[in-house]
Amino acid sequence: MSSSPVSARQVTEGPAGPFIAAPGRSRVWMNWLFADKGRMFWILQIAGWLGFFALHILSVSTFVAGRSTDSLLYSVASSLIGFLTTSILARPIYRFARRQGPAILLAIVMTSTILMAVAMSAMKAQTFGILFGNAWMDLRGASLGTTNYLLLIVPDLPVNLFLLGSWAGFYFGINYYLKLRNEMERALFSARLADQAQLKMLRYQLNPHFLFNTLNAISTLVLEQNGKHANAMLTQLSAFLRYSLDSDPLQKTTLADEIRALDLYLAIEKTRFGDRLSVEFDVDEDANNAFVPSLILQPAIENAIKYAIAQMETGGKITITAKREGRALAMQVCDNGPNAPEDPTELLRNVKTGVGLVNMRDRLNYLYQGRGKFSLARVSPQGLCVCLRMPFETRGEQ
Repeated sequence: MSSSPVSARQVTEGPAGPFIAAPGRSRVWMNWLFADKGRMFWILQIAGWLGFFALHILSVSTFVAGRSTDSLLYSVASSLIGFLTTSILARPIYRFARRQGPAILLAIVMTSTILMAVAMSAMKAQTFGILFGNAWMDLRGASLGTTNYLLLIVPDLPVNLFLLGSWAGFYFGINYYLKLRNEMERALFSARLADQAQLKMLRYQLNPHFLFNTLNAISTLVLEQNGKHANAMLTQLSAFLRYSLDSDPLQKTTLADEIRALDLYLAIEKTRFGDRLSVEFDVDEDANNAFVPSLILQPAIENAIKYAIAQMETGGKITITAKREGRALAMQVCDNGPNAPEDPTELLRNVKTGVGLVNMRDRLNYLYQGRGKFSLARVSPQGLCVCLRMPFETRGEQ
């Protein structure tokens, strides 16, 4: 059997994260990381600023103050200022901005990023002054020709703007990525539910005429006081309906089980038509273990009985064949009825006669996604063949 469809409970309560479908254990930790946004933020936030600290101490602070305790303290202060600024200021501001329209979002992000960059530059200047004294500020003022404090921190703004801009890019990028993944999951799940509903509708579309004719035949047998045949027909109808309703349209069954179910259906029809109907099975031995959609052939047989056998006074015949052809399974349901059109595809366009055949074609398309083939052929001297071709699947390949 094929695996059961994914339920809403499994989707919502299963292992969370955007890498659920990815194979391998290496994705487990990524699912854990991305499953909770709060946890993901703090892990990435701490890891990012630790990385910044390592880079800062190996480059900037060493260049400014050499390898010393002061340079280490300056790197710690710079990293801590960045960590606190992005955690306390940037995160809530950007979170608020995400709920706004594009224009307002852009205005809030640009304005707040510039202001936070100015604040970071001022805090770093104060830290630098505490660690190394104010001589450096006097030298910068002399080179810039100003003593204005805001102008003195301008050279630091590009670096801090780049730092905050990069942080904002990661923040919005990850959030929109997760939002996109969630929308994709919802869309895929909705499409899966729609497909399942469509398959169930197609599969449970029992022809009322079959039930009406069968019950009418049973009623006739009762009136004729033919209790033995009436009871046999009721038993066959009960067994067939139980199989039909119990079998999952999203599952597949072996061809051998399918043939047994069709025997139940055909036994009912043989009771109705008597000698007017004969049935022949031509099934390869190794085809019996192949998996096929449950009751996939029943609409073709029903169509043959209703539009071919029922129109004949005698000699009606239905032939059911199943052959393995390499990696494919080919099945046919053929009748010798007199009313097959020259162009059999006309039957698919007829809303009265083509419902069952369209049902078969659509189920084949849904289940095999282009790997199945459905066709109709007129046979000589008279009759119609419904032909199906699908991948040859066995239990180990489900």
